[in-house]
Formats: sequence, C-alpha cells, structure tokens
Amino acid sequence: MGVYIFVLAAAIAVFGILIFYKRNVELIKEDPSKTEEAHKNFFIGAAISESIPLILVIMGIVNLEQVPMEEIYFPAIIVVFLIVFSVFFIFLQRAVGTDEESKPRVTTFSLIAVAVTNAIPFIALLFLFMSTQA
Repeated sequence: MGVYIFVLAAAIAVFGILIFYKRNVELIKEDPSKTEEAHKNFFIGAAISESIPLILVIMGIVNLEQVPMEEIYFPAIIVVFLIVFSVFFIFLQRAVGTDEESKPRVTTFSLIAVAVTNAIPFIALLFLFMSTQA
C-alpha cells in the first residue's frame, strides 16, 4: 500500500495543475495581452496544487519500504498514464481554438505547463523504483 501514496501524489498534482492550466490558457486565447497575468495565476495555482502532493511524497519517503519489483508495475503504469494524459491534454488545449495572434504565447505557456505538470509524477516514478528490492 505504501507505493500507492506516490500515485496519489502524482494524480492530485496533475489534475490540480491541469485545472489551473485550462483556466489560464483560455485567458491567453481570449486576450493575448493578459499573458503575464495568466502566468502569475498559473504559478500561484500550481504552487497551491502541489502543496498536498509534496506532503504525500515526503510521507512516502519517510515510510519507504522495500517491495518486490512486481508490486510496482501497476502503480508505475498509472503514473506513466498520468504523464501521457497531461501532455496530451495540454497539447490538445493548445491546438483547439487558438488564433494566429495568440498561438506563440499559448505554445510557450503550454511548454511551461508540461514541465510543471510532470514534475511530481517523475518524482513519484523515481521513488517507486527506489522502493524495489535489489
């Protein structure tokens, strides 16, 4: 059960950040001059969204126990799915309804969002593999 704490942290982080991304990318699409405001709102929202996952990751590290490799297959698949889902969601939002004027700003914002969204899932994968027995 200890390995699923990392999966929970990754899921909370991904879905929380994607909510803030969706709200702010729409703001950029509507008015490209509000890009700075959207970035500020996104980073504040991302920080708030990552507070609980960071606590969960720390709890997972403190309670880290060695498990057989077979026990991390399913949690690792879930985390990889979350990574793929977040990238797909972000690039889908980037492509839909973006006019030529706001396209460069939306693309830059989307690339930043991919990095921020996948930070906790990559940390979760790292600690999942660190919990395996040698």
